[in-house]
Amino acid sequence: MSVDPRTSLNIVRKEIQDCQDDLKMFRWEFSEINEEPQTFTVKMKSPLDQQEYIIEFKFDNYKEWPLLIEFIEPNTGQRGTKNAYPAPNEKFGGFFHGNLCICHPCSRKAYQGYTNLHRDWKMDGWQQNAQCGNLKNIQSILRAIYFRISNSQAYKGRMRG
Repeated sequence: MSVDPRTSLNIVRKEIQDCQDDLKMFRWEFSEINEEPQTFTVKMKSPLDQQEYIIEFKFDNYKEWPLLIEFIEPNTGQRGTKNAYPAPNEKFGGFFHGNLCICHPCSRKAYQGYTNLHRDWKMDGWQQNAQCGNLKNIQSILRAIYFRISNSQAYKGRMRG
């Protein structure tokens, strides 16, 4: 089932609005929403090493499907490279994965057809996946990313490659 692009856009606008306090507190920078490809980016820095991360969100078919979350290298603008991602830390749950994705039901890249990490997961109904927890909106996803790049136990710096 395809979601009307205007519906996805309205949901995303509301969810971005819900992030305004976090945006100020954590100094996140949101781009304008690019309506045609249905994308926007968020910049955030790790307070531990000042590494800047740019996260691109593609929201076609949102919320029927999870967001397509991609990291972009700040210096080159390249998408989906090792240098764009925080390093994995298996002791902290493997959220940032060596297959260059967020390994979680909230991230479309973890599904079959992308990285194929979880061929058994279904994008339709992703929010009902028992492993989804509370990562069901933009604010909670951004908080999860920021928490991990701000926690000295979880954060291992930028992935190198």
